[in-house]
Amino acid sequence: MSALAVLAFREKSQLNLPGIMGVPVAIALLISAQLLFGLIEHRWEVFIAMAYLALAALAMVYGATVAAEPGGDFKICLMLAAALLLAGLLSVVMQNAQFLGLDLSPVVMYIAHSANIALRPYANVAQPNQLALLLCMALAAVWWLYQQSRLPAAVAALLAVFLLWGLSLTQSRIGWIICPAFVVMLWPRRRQEKPVSGILLIALMLAYIGFVLAMPALSAMVGVDTKSVAEHIGGRSERTVLMQQALQMSLQHPWFGVGWFGFGSEQVRIAADFTPTTYAEHSHNLILNFAAELGWPATIALIAVLAAWYFSMARQAGRSDSFRFASLVFVAALVHSMVEFPLWYAFVLIPVAVLMGMVHQMHWQTEPVPVARKSMLAVAVLPMIVMAVMTLDYQRVQDGFAALRWEQAGYTYDKKALEQPEFTLYPYFFDYFKLMKVQPREGMSEQEIAFVERTGYRFGFVHILNTMAEVYVLNGQPQKALRTMITLQRLHPFSYNAYYDYWKAKGAVDPARYGWVFSQMPPRERN
Repeated sequence: MSALAVLAFREKSQLNLPGIMGVPVAIALLISAQLLFGLIEHRWEVFIAMAYLALAALAMVYGATVAAEPGGDFKICLMLAAALLLAGLLSVVMQNAQFLGLDLSPVVMYIAHSANIALRPYANVAQPNQLALLLCMALAAVWWLYQQSRLPAAVAALLAVFLLWGLSLTQSRIGWIICPAFVVMLWPRRRQEKPVSGILLIALMLAYIGFVLAMPALSAMVGVDTKSVAEHIGGRSERTVLMQQALQMSLQHPWFGVGWFGFGSEQVRIAADFTPTTYAEHSHNLILNFAAELGWPATIALIAVLAAWYFSMARQAGRSDSFRFASLVFVAALVHSMVEFPLWYAFVLIPVAVLMGMVHQMHWQTEPVPVARKSMLAVAVLPMIVMAVMTLDYQRVQDGFAALRWEQAGYTYDKKALEQPEFTLYPYFFDYFKLMKVQPREGMSEQEIAFVERTGYRFGFVHILNTMAEVYVLNGQPQKALRTMITLQRLHPFSYNAYYDYWKAKGAVDPARYGWVFSQMPPRERN
């Protein structure tokens, strides 16, 4: 946004509007239609989606506008490559501190070593798979900086090895796909001005494979456990079940989906019909998530538009260093999107959107549109104000969670922090605080039970599902109670044993109600 504000003070105040920005705009319009026709269950969540889509569209405009200038694509790639490489290198340094058990907090998130818990250093990104994507984009940055003679060959090779070491530390399987894809994309071909040696690419790939294979032994040397390649391949796959659930949602609601951000609630409704997985707010697969929440027609149209857009450019711009750098980032984000939802993170969404705007302008060369400086400043400043309001408002949510923790620990706390203010962008969190105070009892009203159900579908956490089941069993709905406990076992298999024992104890006291549900519940999970 600050970059858009800078554009307002150029000699000519104008913007280039790339056609590809129609994609986030079209998604926003579709979500608006779902909202209008009552297909969206959690209406306030739409605000965040609209904010993200607006930021993506503005980032595309910025990328196209800068790329329209002489050497603009070079400026964009230099800016992003430098930022990605710096972030990647700092992250690997932090990872090594975590791997060695060094406590450098608050500068670096501390990870306590345990022989019983697999160690996956994540630097300050707080999620290993997201860090793996960042490191892959940093590898793309190394290649581009080498192409532009900003890095000597030897330095580029050493930086690549360092980043690959960090990638292996994350133990993320997306690297197993992205790294070979990078090798194929960067393999030396004719007419390349500065090709990377095929021998070097193979050597880097072998180094990465060596790091991955040696990780269990290296981890044992510092007193921690990590999974082997065989364990990663043959282990329990939560994502497979999540994708199956998304597919079923899309088949049950093929035309318009279950509504934006409806995956989590729908998962709670249908999880009892699947094998154990984990509670999630998305399917960990971008295509299936769109199909589940927006419907198949919109999803197919989106895939077709993006594929046609990219390959129409690849035929002409494929040899451009800027286009190839963008392609590396696109491929990394695409691979990750098959197992996660990385576009929910600004450090992925903004670079990808800027590069999309850049390559669109390089190919189609859209004409600039004159824009009044005041209007451009408003376009730049308004999102900053909105984000500031969202941040300050979310601080009240954080205060609420802190108060809730103090209350549960038996200490005095600010009761007003748990009360919903007159205006908030996050009312569902205050519903959660209210639900945490609900004590299941006989004779609850229909409104009270409906509130527990609605909030329980939004927050399918283990303790919430148990509360739902108790509300049902105490109010004459034993079948719903049983299905809810099956759902608890399916979505929280590692926590199920404690609740199994709880219902066993309650069943001994109340055999007619708790005892009947307990007798039908899935057996205790093996430790």
